[in-house]
Amino acid sequence: MKWPGTLSIKQIALGFITGLMVLVSLIGGFAAYQTRAVTRSLELHDENAAYAELKAAAQRLLSQAEKQAASLADWDETRQQLVLPEYYSYWRDQRVYESGMLSGRYVRAALYTTAGLPLGPAPANVHLPARLPFRLPLKAPTSWLAGESGGPVLYRVFPIFIEARQPTPLGYGLIRLEFMPALRHQTFQFTDVASVALTLKPGETLRADALPARLTFRALPDPDRLRFQTILSRTLLAFLVLLLATALIGFVAYSRLLVRPLRRLSADIDAMQQGRFSPDHIRAQGMRISELENVRRSLYDYQLQLRALHGSLESQNREFHSQARRDALTGCHNRRAYEEDWESFREEVRKTPQDVAYLLFDCDRFKAINDTYGHAKGDRVLTIIASALVMALRANDRLYRLGGDEFATFLSRATPAQAKQIAQRCQNLLDAAAFSDLGINEPVGISIGIAFCGADALNQVDELPKQADIAMYTAKQPGRNRIAVYGEDTERASQTLVASRETSALFQALAAPGMIEMHYQSVHALPGRQVAYYEALARIRYHGDLIMPSAFLPVVNSRRLEAEFDRAVLRQVDADLASQQLAPGVGLSINLSAQSISHPEVVSQLLELSRHNARHPLMLEITETSLITQMVEVSTYLDLLRTVRYRIAMDDFGTGYSPLRYLVDLPVDVVKFDISLVNKLAQDNRAGRVVADFARMMIDAGYSLVAEGVESDAILEKVEALGIAHVQGYLLSRPLPLAEAAARLAGQDTGAPCTA
Repeated sequence: MKWPGTLSIKQIALGFITGLMVLVSLIGGFAAYQTRAVTRSLELHDENAAYAELKAAAQRLLSQAEKQAASLADWDETRQQLVLPEYYSYWRDQRVYESGMLSGRYVRAALYTTAGLPLGPAPANVHLPARLPFRLPLKAPTSWLAGESGGPVLYRVFPIFIEARQPTPLGYGLIRLEFMPALRHQTFQFTDVASVALTLKPGETLRADALPARLTFRALPDPDRLRFQTILSRTLLAFLVLLLATALIGFVAYSRLLVRPLRRLSADIDAMQQGRFSPDHIRAQGMRISELENVRRSLYDYQLQLRALHGSLESQNREFHSQARRDALTGCHNRRAYEEDWESFREEVRKTPQDVAYLLFDCDRFKAINDTYGHAKGDRVLTIIASALVMALRANDRLYRLGGDEFATFLSRATPAQAKQIAQRCQNLLDAAAFSDLGINEPVGISIGIAFCGADALNQVDELPKQADIAMYTAKQPGRNRIAVYGEDTERASQTLVASRETSALFQALAAPGMIEMHYQSVHALPGRQVAYYEALARIRYHGDLIMPSAFLPVVNSRRLEAEFDRAVLRQVDADLASQQLAPGVGLSINLSAQSISHPEVVSQLLELSRHNARHPLMLEITETSLITQMVEVSTYLDLLRTVRYRIAMDDFGTGYSPLRYLVDLPVDVVKFDISLVNKLAQDNRAGRVVADFARMMIDAGYSLVAEGVESDAILEKVEALGIAHVQGYLLSRPLPLAEAAARLAGQDTGAPCTA
C-alpha cells in the first residue's frame, strides 16, 4: 500500500539518476570555472610581471635623464657656454657626446638664457621648445613628456647656477629624449616590446610621475602556463569520466542489492498489515541480505508483541486516566477533573433543565496553621477536611480540590434548602473532627459559599462559580456563621468584591487576550554589568491606563486566580518570544506562584513554552512565601521542568517563612535576595555582616545569587565585592515594554546568556 506523499523505489531510482546528472553537470561546471579562474590568475601574474618590468624600464630612463641633467649642471664648460656662447653649436652637437656627458642617439641637450630663450638656433631635424614653459626663475629641475609629431618626447629642464654656493641661475639646461625608441631599446623578458605604446596627442603634456599609468602593453605568453592549462583540462576531463562511470556502477549495484530486496520487504509489510504474514511465510521467503531479513523478522515479532500488549494497554489507560484526575494528597478529584466535569455538567443541565447548586469550601486560617505546625501537619489537616466533606456529600456527588485549601462541588437536582443542609452537615463533621490529636489547639473550620440556579434560569449557570466565590468571602466576614448563600445578603459584599476598577480589569484581562502587557527588566551579570537576561513583569492595560501588580495581585490572591492569571501571562510571554524581538541568546525569567506549578495545565503550558529554550534560556521564579503548601507536588513538577532545561529561582528570598527548608527540599538553582536583605548590606552593623556572611555561605554551597532592588552605587559596589553573580534594580534599568527593551539591547553588548 502506498501512502499519500510517499515515494516508490522506482521514483527514488529516477531521482537518483537525475541527481547524478545534476551532480556531474555541477562538477563539470565547477571544474570549468576553476580552470578559467586558474588561467586568469596566471594571466594576471604575467601581466603584473610585465607591468613591473615596463615600469622599471621607464624609471631607468627617467633616472638616466636626471643623472645627465645633474652632470651637465655641474660641468664648468656648461657655464662657459652661457657666458661666451661663440662655440655653443659645436659644444651642443659634439662636445657633450665626446665628453661622455650624453650617450645614445635618442638624447639631445640645449641651453636657455635666464629669460627662457634658446642660447642658439636649434639643430636641424630636432624640435626644441622656443621658450621654456615655466615661470622663471626655476629653482629645481622638472621633467615632463610632450606629444609631438614623431612621438612622445621626455624633457627635463634644470637650472645652472653661477656657483654651487650661490643659487643664482646663470641659465637653464634642457635634456630631450625620444621616449618610445629609447624605451623599446631596453631589454624585456615578460613584455611584448612591439605592443608597448604611449599615446599623447600633439601638444599634450604628461607629468613624469603619471607615466606608468599611461603605458599600454601586452605580456608575452608563458609556455609553462600553456602546458599547465592543458594538463589541468585533461585531468578534470578524466576525473569527470571516472566519476560518471563510478556513479553508473553504483546505480546498478543500488538497483540489484537494495531496490529489489526493499520491494520484497514492502510487500511483506503490506502482508503483515493485512494479517496474511505467517511464520511459514517467514521461513520460506527469506532474504539474502541479512540486515533486511533481520528487519523483516523484527517487524513480525513486534507485531505479535503489539497484539499481546494491546489488551493490557486499554486497561492501563483507563487506570491512568483515573489517577491523573485524582489529587495525590487528599484522594478527591483534582482541578483537571473539575474542569472536565464542570463542562459536562453545564451541557447536561442545558439539555435537561433542573435546579442546581454550587458549593465552594475554603479552610479558615490555614496559612497560619501551616506556618505554625509545619507542612506535614498542614497536609494532614487538608486530608481530614477532604474526608469530612466527602462524607457530608450525597452518594453520587464529587468533591474537587481546586488548589491549596480550596474545594468545590456542584449538585444536580438540589434546592437551596438541600444545599444549605449539606453545607451544615460539612460544618458538623468538621467540628467533630479530632484535630487536637495532631497537636493543633486552634479551632479548624471552613467557610462555605453557596450559589443556586433554578431550572428556569439556566442561562446563568456559568455565573455559579463566581457567585459562590462571593458568598464564600461573605461567610468569612466577622459575625457570619461560616455559611452564606448568594443572594440579597451578599449583594453589598458583591459590590465590594467585584465593582472595583482593578477587579474589573483583571477579569477582563483573563477573558480577553492582549490586555496583559509584559514589561521586561534587565538582570546584569557581575562584574561586567552586561545584560544577562530579562525578568518578565506583568501589567494590565485597561482603558489606556497601565495597572501595576500592586493593584491587581491582591485581587488575584483573594480570588484564588493564580493559575488562571499565570496561564494568561505564559500565553503573552509565548507571543513575545515568538515575535523574536529579543536577540538570540538573551535569557528570560518568568514569575509563577507555587499554586500554579501544582496545576498540570500550567505545567503542560510550560513544557510547550520550553521550545524557546534553544533561542532564549528560560528560568522560573517562584516566590518562597508561596511554597508553604503542596511541597511534594511542587518539587515533582519542578524536577520535571528542569529536564526540559528550565532553571529554578527562589524569588524574594528573606521575606517569607522557613526559607532554609525550601532550599533543602526544593530543586532550586538560583536565589534572589529580596530588597530588604540587599539594603542591609549597606549597613555597617551586625545585620549587614550577617547578610554578607549568609550570602558567602550560599555561594560556597553552589547557589547562584541575584541581588534585587539595587538602587545606589554603594550597594552595587558591596554586592559586587561579595561575589554575587547577578544584580537587578532601578540603578541599572527599569522595567520596559518589549520594543523598548529590545531597542536598548540592540544598542549594547548583550553579554553572556542566562546562566544565573
